[in-house]
Amino acid sequence: MHLLCTLGSSWAVVPEAFLLGNAGEQYTHVTVLTTSGTGDSVELCRQWFASEVPKVNLRILSIHDLPDITCHADHEKFEEALFRCYFDVLKRSGGEMHLCLAGGFKTMSSSAHQSADLLGCKKLFHVIALFGCRFENGDDILNGIEQGKINLVDLGSRPGWPTIQNLGSESLPVPVQSGTLKIEETPLRVQIMNRLQAASRLSASEKELVALPFPQIARWSPADRDWLNGELNPETDREWMLSLPKIELHCHLGGFGTHGDVLNEIRSAASDPDHLPPLKDRKPPADWPLPHIPVELETYRNLGDNNGSALLHDSGCLKKHIELLYKHFQQQNIHYAEVRCSPANYASDEHTPWQVLTDIIRHFNDCLDRAIRSQKIAPLVNLIIIATRQVGGDFRTHISRHLALAATAADHWTDTGRTRVVGVDLAGFESKETRAHYYREDFIAALRLGLGITIHAGENDDAEGIWSAILDLNARRLGHALHLNASPTLLQTVADRRIGIEMCPYANYQINGYPLDQTGLDAASYPLLSYLNFGVQVTVNTDNIGISAASLTDNFLFLARICPGIKRIHILQLLRNAVEQSFLSDKQTLLAKSQIPGPNQLP
Repeated sequence: MHLLCTLGSSWAVVPEAFLLGNAGEQYTHVTVLTTSGTGDSVELCRQWFASEVPKVNLRILSIHDLPDITCHADHEKFEEALFRCYFDVLKRSGGEMHLCLAGGFKTMSSSAHQSADLLGCKKLFHVIALFGCRFENGDDILNGIEQGKINLVDLGSRPGWPTIQNLGSESLPVPVQSGTLKIEETPLRVQIMNRLQAASRLSASEKELVALPFPQIARWSPADRDWLNGELNPETDREWMLSLPKIELHCHLGGFGTHGDVLNEIRSAASDPDHLPPLKDRKPPADWPLPHIPVELETYRNLGDNNGSALLHDSGCLKKHIELLYKHFQQQNIHYAEVRCSPANYASDEHTPWQVLTDIIRHFNDCLDRAIRSQKIAPLVNLIIIATRQVGGDFRTHISRHLALAATAADHWTDTGRTRVVGVDLAGFESKETRAHYYREDFIAALRLGLGITIHAGENDDAEGIWSAILDLNARRLGHALHLNASPTLLQTVADRRIGIEMCPYANYQINGYPLDQTGLDAASYPLLSYLNFGVQVTVNTDNIGISAASLTDNFLFLARICPGIKRIHILQLLRNAVEQSFLSDKQTLLAKSQIPGPNQLP
């Protein structure tokens, strides 16, 4: 058991605390904190312990350059030293400690009492001597206790505040043995006070917690929370947006390195450069990525022809492509991503679809391991296998090949902390001839194995195509779903079932065209904000990073133009929706990692 005392001009208070406080539990360690002007008291205290209890480990810490407490600055210096000393004793004792309040000025006792309340102790007590009694030596102290002139007031135990206890003491400069404690800075005291204020605000906001996208916001100052209710500003909020922990749920692997230096770097890594296809002329319009006139979906897809199945059949290109995409996720502060791919489309005579999928998983896991070793942000990347719609021909065989691969992979890779296949996607051009009900039987195995089902629906088809995705394939998420507002019952169904909507602002604008910088909602407006206000679980994604020439940060900031009036609090709700709509089984771990910076907490 460890005893912590403060010491002023009266040396006897420490022996008194030692003798009275340890009833039934013998102290093996005693730590005494005092100012530098109590030399006589320190010496007398040492002599008593050396004479009476020499086996007790006594440690006396004198605060450097603090002879007395005569002003507020002196008090702050003492309080900083006490907090550091307290953490040190807690660590040494494993929480098995008592604290005596009797020594020194009343301000010292007040600080000690506060420390006990914040950090906890097994017993808090005070030693009181009858008025006018003085104790000059050890015999006087023993007689005073026997005669009832010195008494203990037991103030009970203190549990402490976990949020403050977690601050720890690893870096606090407390000497191992007795000596001088130098306090050159005062960060700990400030940290504790800030943490205490945050905890107090959290308690006061208990009723609001359910409505907040992240509970930690309840600890913010009123000014910072008011700032969240301001409109998103794409210029001044870029740093904040980049610093936010983000989740990407709709990102096509082959749509990343489609142009410029990234494409050249991928091609230069080819394992068989002689068999790479020649580059096609696939330049976007001059006003890209914000074209004045939208492009057709097929035209949009053709912008990615220099990558995807044309390039990723080469093992060297595939490896470099994944490494660059992972680096991009790190730069964007993306903590989790679900990447869509078609391994069967990247297969060749030398590599089967299974081998290609194995390579994709291995490369992402290698990137994860390197990030962990280098202590950098380490995004977890999971895969969604794409099955592509076709009109006519043997479309069922093509679909079945991709879905069978996904089902087999789901059974083969099961480590939730590593890259694995977590879902399937029905993609491709939507029409009445390719709606989801044509593929109902094909998706049964994926559903039975627990794979997440996401369907491209409502990008270029109407509300009926979205209904089919929900009713026929039990879609948990919908890609784009731009026409929910066309059917009030469809909108209500999506909200009630908490079906996720994967919206991609840049791609949606580039293909469909929406008015920019116009306030007020009408039929032509981008529906993201109206969905969000209705309670739909909307998320923001990229679709094709290279084709759209826009990162996830860019897509979020673009909302200020395509959804005028959107607020920063809406951005946080979109982030929380992404956590909820991920195909991860352990969403709580992902949520715990989502530390949201306020306006004054940017790195």
